[in-house]
Amino acid sequence: TEEPKTRWRPLPLNTVELGKLAASRLRMAPARCMHVAENLYQRGYISYPRTETDRFGPTIDVRALAQAQAPSSVWGAYA
Repeated sequence: TEEPKTRWRPLPLNTVELGKLAASRLRMAPARCMHVAENLYQRGYISYPRTETDRFGPTIDVRALAQAQAPSSVWGAYA
């Protein structure tokens, strides 16, 4: 029998990296890429493209920010 294969989960792209990849791999202008991403998001196909901030300073309590979102009936399960 064949062993089950595991796949690594891709990291979310921030908007700068998304634009760079679209330009280099798809020959798409970054503005067009963001328009397409926004359209896909509005139709429910992708999560919202991340902003350029993926690291937080030591004074920001990220856990408290996430816990404040937990009561939401819309996205609380993802907090």
